[in-house]
Amino acid sequence: MKPNIRIILVLAAALVVAGVVFRQEKEMYRLRAVIAGLTSLPREGAAVSTVTNSPPADIEELRREAAEVHRLRAEITQLRRETSALQARIDKDLSDLSAILGNLNQRSDSVADIGDFNHPAPSTSPLVLQASSLAQSSPEEAARWAAALPPGKEQDRAALVVIDRWTGTDPAAAAAWTTGFAEGALREQAMSVVARQWGQSDWNATAGWLETLPMGSSRDAAIGAFVTSADGYDIKLALEWANQMEAPDSRAMRVEDTARRWLREDNAAARAWLEKAKLPAGIAERLLSAK
Repeated sequence: MKPNIRIILVLAAALVVAGVVFRQEKEMYRLRAVIAGLTSLPREGAAVSTVTNSPPADIEELRREAAEVHRLRAEITQLRRETSALQARIDKDLSDLSAILGNLNQRSDSVADIGDFNHPAPSTSPLVLQASSLAQSSPEEAARWAAALPPGKEQDRAALVVIDRWTGTDPAAAAAWTTGFAEGALREQAMSVVARQWGQSDWNATAGWLETLPMGSSRDAAIGAFVTSADGYDIKLALEWANQMEAPDSRAMRVEDTARRWLREDNAAARAWLEKAKLPAGIAERLLSAK
């Protein structure tokens, strides 16, 4: 549901911007019309002056038109400010939406071919279906059952289904189970599921768990998933964790993406943090120099 709400917000913001732009174009048209009228007045006044003096009414009309021009210019300036603010908001929403869709794709990749966790597809293997059914009633029993399966893709898929359901009821226990997995793709995917879901409900406990993990690709995967959840409610926290990733490329990408969103939301606070933080070479300078 959350991605749908984001999409609706983006569309709504786009409609508002469209309305503001339409209003701005209307005011611009009126301004051009007034300026065109003012441009023609001196020539008309010159023609009249050959016969008689310019009537005072013309001067008053000029004053009214000049006042109208100033008013329209002020309105257009305000409209431009509103448009700029709305555009910044839309850029942020689009960026957030892109991150959400990326996370959904990542989640889809991590549980490839097993179908929806809560509603497995008909083509899902019997082992995965059984793991899902067992996890609904007893995640601990389901975990023991999955651990006893022959190693391979089916065991990995069954384990991920159990992790997803278990995190919904007892994230600490699910997290503890994932730490027993060998370093590799399954451990990375399982820890990502835990960090993403747990981070949405209790970021403090999730952060405490992350601090216990040894350096490695699975820890980076968990941090990346946690950052995705945390930057929706505490972007500074998300940025601080992104900066703790071990892999240089992943760290730089997460830090820069998160910092750019913060700069759009609260430029002063973000710049103050960037000026003091120890970041990968060149990132702070690039972000602070951006317009």
